Amino acid sequence: MRFRGLRLAAAFLLPMLLAACGSSQLAMPYSPANPPRPVANARPVVAVGAVVDDRRGGREDANWIGTIRGGYGNPIKRLEAPTPVRDVVAQAFRDALGARGLLAASGGGYELRVTIAEFDATQYMRREATAEFRASLVQQPSGRVVWTSQGRSHVVEGGLTLATGIFGDVEELRRTALRAMSEAIDGMLDRPDFAAAIR
Repeated sequence: MRFRGLRLAAAFLLPMLLAACGSSQLAMPYSPANPPRPVANARPVVAVGAVVDDRRGGREDANWIGTIRGGYGNPIKRLEAPTPVRDVVAQAFRDALGARGLLAASGGGYELRVTIAEFDATQYMRREATAEFRASLVQQPSGRVVWTSQGRSHVVEGGLTLATGIFGDVEELRRTALRAMSEAIDGMLDRPDFAAAIR
């Protein structure tokens, strides 16, 4: 009887464990909490140039973004982008510039070059995500750097009621990561000195 009970418990838990262990590749688009306002007298003059992934946490897997961990800190679920994170961030900057009326289709008067210093998410007791980017705006064709900036956002969500371990939701972790990425980008592109640099 006891053996039968163990078999039933195993039959119930095994599908959950199999579903929990693995990676989820999810789209990571620019997702601002509020639509950005177009820059006054905006012109499409900024193209996105090279984006360098300099994350310590992403050196082994260029697509990795975050991990949901179990009670002992063991990795249970992974959040990955379908493309390398450098491409995700490049597209996010393009979308952010486009929303402000600044994106040049190609060969703009300025090139925005970005380094990803940090972009990761984790869920253990709480859900957290950090995005940190360094950017320089280079005038073309002179190559003169006319603006530099660093943007960082650290988002913490959840509490005692947060579903953890195998019950943790990768989609929720994704939303937290997207919020951090978008906030960091907006914090840079909404600076008055950025708008002044391209006038």
